Amino acid sequence: MGEEQSAKEDATDDKDEAADAEKTDKDDVGVAEQKTEKRKTGCNNDEVLAVLSHELGHWKLSHNLKNLVIGQVSRGVVYCNFGM
Repeated sequence: MGEEQSAKEDATDDKDEAADAEKTDKDDVGVAEQKTEKRKTGCNNDEVLAVLSHELGHWKLSHNLKNLVIGQVSRGVVYCNFGM
């Protein structure tokens, strides 16, 4: 009778170990999915291309030079008003 009970306990232990291993595998998959989701953030190539094209359009239309001149004139006006 002792041998039968020992065999039953061994079978139960094997089932518990298998269940624990399955839970661990599922947990590992969950972690992998979370890492994959983190990689999805950011811009794709089309979005980066759109932003760069937009910024290069500013250079082509000389917005940088225009904004520099406007900024200098504005500062000059403010300095003259506070200097009086």
